[in-house]
Amino acid sequence: MGPSSVIQCIGNTPLIPVRRMVEPGMATVYLKMEAWNPSGSLKDRIVQTILQRARAEGRLKPHHIIIDASSGNTGIALGMIASVMGYRSRIFMPETKSIERRKIMKAWGTEVVLTSGRDQNSHIWAAEEAAQDTETYFYLNQNGDPGNWQAHFEGTGAELVAQTGGKLDCFVAGVGTGGMLMGVARRLATAGLATRIVAVEPADAPSRIEGLLHFDGAYTPPIWEPERIHSHAKVTDDDAFRTARQLMRAEGIFCGPSTGAALFVALEEARRLGDGKVVVAVACDRGERYLSTRLIEDE
Repeated sequence: MGPSSVIQCIGNTPLIPVRRMVEPGMATVYLKMEAWNPSGSLKDRIVQTILQRARAEGRLKPHHIIIDASSGNTGIALGMIASVMGYRSRIFMPETKSIERRKIMKAWGTEVVLTSGRDQNSHIWAAEEAAQDTETYFYLNQNGDPGNWQAHFEGTGAELVAQTGGKLDCFVAGVGTGGMLMGVARRLATAGLATRIVAVEPADAPSRIEGLLHFDGAYTPPIWEPERIHSHAKVTDDDAFRTARQLMRAEGIFCGPSTGAALFVALEEARRLGDGKVVVAVACDRGERYLSTRLIEDE
């Protein structure tokens, strides 16, 4: 018998080797294919975990409208999972994000409220204001709910330990809410692995690398624990988009610019570490939600 719903298809994503982009003498590089979750990103894991726990604990009521702040991927994951669970959903998102994200959310029935593009955190402030009405709304709160990092501790991190056989020298992921980095770092440490944890963020703000947070001091996700990070790497928009395009042409993997940013850093780490070491980068989301951006260059 197969899964009872699409929600049961979340997680257990493959680890794919990067071949043509890795030069002789470099460490082995793998991509953890979170883009191959059902809605197309790593955010399926956290939305599933937070909502299922909240419903089991009685915090999520049948009449609630589920809301959150998202640059797109959490909103898309919420649209899919809320529809399967029988809930309405509303997402606050900066107006600067790609039109494809809005359309995918609306296709699942999610209401999209656009906020100012002048402040990279405007959607967070809007969601937090709405969330004060606890009778009407259930606030997913991906930036603050511990279910975010726990989903990656129990899922992504455990999968990586098994998939690499415990040989993982460097883990590279983008900084959004911080949940992926926090959860995986905790799991690798629990497993006794001395893995170098590298957090990737845009070199500048505003950035067109959607989903990544530029730490400018204005906002730090409550679940973020800086002591778990060994190194911060800043990537320009040009390097992120160029690497994502190379990934398409050389490896046949179609992902967004945040994946390009993580892979750019992973390849640098692989050059530094050298042969015999293992580097894993996270392939965050699918490329189809960036067709209107610089990801696809006109011939």
